[in-house]
Amino acid sequence: MTRSPALTVAFVILCGLAVTGALAVHHTDMLVDRGLHSHGVPHVGNNDGYFHLDQARTLASSGRPVSGVFTDSRQSMLLPYLLSSVAGDPDTLQLAAAYLGPLLGLSMLLAVLPWAMDAGSRFSAFGASMLALLSPYWITRTHVGFLDTDSLVPGVCLFALFCLYRFTVGEKLRLLWGAGYALAAAFCWFWWRPGAFLCAGFALCYLIHPARTRADRVLKTALTATLLIGAGLAVAGVRPLAGVVAYVSSHLELAFGATEGSLLSSAIMELKGVGVAGLGEKGLGTVWLLPSAVVGTVAYGVRLRWRAVFLISGWALGIAGLLSQRFIPLFVPVGAFFAAYGLAACCTWTASFAGRIGKPETVRAGLLAVCLPLLLLGAASKAVNAEPKSYFTRSDFELAETVRDSFPPETVIWTWWDFGYFFRYLTGMETYFDGGSQTERTCFVAAYPLMQGDEGVAAAWMRHFAGPGPKQFTVAEQGERWPGYLAGFTQKIVNSEGGHGPVALVLPARVYATTTGFLYAFAHVFDETVPAVSNHLDLFPKEGFEYTPGGQSVLVPQAMLDKGYDSFGGVIEATGVNPETVDFSSVPDPYLVFSDTADFLAVTDRPMITSVLFRLLGLFPYDTRHFEPVAFGYRSGGVWRVR
Repeated sequence: MTRSPALTVAFVILCGLAVTGALAVHHTDMLVDRGLHSHGVPHVGNNDGYFHLDQARTLASSGRPVSGVFTDSRQSMLLPYLLSSVAGDPDTLQLAAAYLGPLLGLSMLLAVLPWAMDAGSRFSAFGASMLALLSPYWITRTHVGFLDTDSLVPGVCLFALFCLYRFTVGEKLRLLWGAGYALAAAFCWFWWRPGAFLCAGFALCYLIHPARTRADRVLKTALTATLLIGAGLAVAGVRPLAGVVAYVSSHLELAFGATEGSLLSSAIMELKGVGVAGLGEKGLGTVWLLPSAVVGTVAYGVRLRWRAVFLISGWALGIAGLLSQRFIPLFVPVGAFFAAYGLAACCTWTASFAGRIGKPETVRAGLLAVCLPLLLLGAASKAVNAEPKSYFTRSDFELAETVRDSFPPETVIWTWWDFGYFFRYLTGMETYFDGGSQTERTCFVAAYPLMQGDEGVAAAWMRHFAGPGPKQFTVAEQGERWPGYLAGFTQKIVNSEGGHGPVALVLPARVYATTTGFLYAFAHVFDETVPAVSNHLDLFPKEGFEYTPGGQSVLVPQAMLDKGYDSFGGVIEATGVNPETVDFSSVPDPYLVFSDTADFLAVTDRPMITSVLFRLLGLFPYDTRHFEPVAFGYRSGGVWRVR
C-alpha cells in the first residue's frame, strides 16, 4: 500500500466496495434460490424492516415531504422518510429496501478509518477495516434484505466520538471538529434516537481529559454544572428533563432485561447476552483476536496516554455487548481496530529484537504480511459460509397472500408480535399489535386466548380486543387477585354483543413451532408466579410412525429420536376425541398425539394439550363455529376466520 494517506483511504474503500459487492451478489443468489424474492429482487427479511416500509408507504400516500422528519414527534423516522421518496413505485421501493443494508453498511469504514489514519498505521487502516466489514454479526445486520437503522449507527456514532477527540486534543480546526460532533449527534436524533444519547454520553470523555486551555476549563466547568443542574431537575420531576431520563431508563431496562422488562427482553433475540467467546466469535470472527485487542489497547494507551481515553472508552460497548447483542455492532470497529493495532505492535516489538536477521523495517513488513491473513481468517471464513438470515419463509408470504385474497380490507389480523409489521405491510390490514407496541399487557392479550382452553372465549376475546370500542382492561389487579379479575372480565366479554369488524387469526408455523414457551409465559405474566419459558410443543412428519394400541408398542420417526424423545408418558389417538373427556392428570407428559386426519405428529405437555392453539392444529376436532379454517399446513401455518 502507498504511504499517501489519501491513496491509502481510497484503496481501503475500493477493497470494501469489492468485498461488500461480492457478498451482496452471493446473498442475492441464496435468497432467490430459497424463493424469497419478487422478480429476482430479494424480499426484506427482518421484522423492523416492514415497519420502515409501511411507514414509507404511508408517508408517500399522505404526500409528506422528507423535510417532515423535523416536525415528526416519533423517534427514528429518518429512514422511512427517505424511503418515502421512492415509495410511489413498489418495485423501486423493494429494490431500495433489499440493498440499502449492504450499501449503508459501508459506513463501517467511517467508524474505523479515521482512528487508524490518526494512529498512522496503514496495517490497521486496511486490516481493521476489512475485519469490521467481515464481522459475522455486522454481516447479519447489513446483508441483502436486512433493512434497519443499524447500517449507519456504528459509523455515525464512532465518527462523532472521533470528532470530539479531535476537538479535544487538536490545535487546528477545533471549531470544525466540534461542529462535526454536534452534526453527527443531531443526525442520530433523527436516524436512531438512542444513538444521540450515546453521542451525548461521549462528552464524559471530554470532561475527564485534562484541560489544555483556559477555554477548555471554562467549557468543562459549564458542562459539569449543566449536567449537575439537569440531573437535579430530572430527579425533581421537571419536564422535559424527567421525560428524557425516563426514556433512557426504559431503553436500558429493555436492553438489559431489568425489572418488568425481563420477559420482554428475553423474548427479543437481539437483546440476549453472549459470553466472552460469543463476543469474539460474533464481533471479530474468532475469540482469539480478543487477546490481540487487549494488547492493542495497552499499546495504544501507552503511546497516546490521556488522548487514548476516547477510543478505549469503546470497550464499554463491548461489555454492553456481553449483556445484550444489540451493542455488538458498536463494539465491532473498536475491537477490530485494537486487534489490528495489537498485531502491528507485536510485529514492531519483535522486529526491534531481530537486528541480526535483517533490517527491522524489512522484518516488520514480513511479519505484518504473515499476520494479515491471521487477522482476517476467522471472519473471512465465516463470511464465505454465511447465509442471509430471513425471519420469514416463503410460506409466510403465501399466508399473507391468502389473507389478502380471503378477507376484506377492514379486517384486523390477530397474530404474534413478530409478524405484526409483516402482515400489515403485505396485506394493508390492521394488526392487533406489532414490534413497536409490545408490552406485557399487549403480549398477554395476544397470548391468553390461544393458551386457555375455551374456543368460544378465545373468539370473543379476539373480537373484543380487535374491535374499535373501549377495552376497559386493567392489569392493576395482578398477583393473588388476578384469576378472579380475569374470570369476571372474560365473562363480560363473552356476554357482550358488539358490532366488531372481521378478524383473521393468522399463525405462521414459526409461532407454534418455536414460541409456545413465550406464549404460555405471557398468558400467565400477571399471575403470582410467572412460569419459566420452556418448549411445550414439537411437530414431526408422520412418515415412519407405527402404533399398536393392544401391544403398547410405538415406532416413531428418526427426527423425533434425534430431538431426544425416546419415551412418552402417553400416546393419544386424537381422531374424533374431545380433549375435555380425557383425564390428562392421570397420564404423565410428554404426550405423543396423532390423528388419522393429520399428516403429522405432535409431542406436547399438559399446559399445551388443552389449549385453543393446540386444538386449532387439527389433531383434535374443534368447533368451526368459532374458528372457520381458511388454510392450514403444519409446515406453513394457518389462517382462520374468527366468528
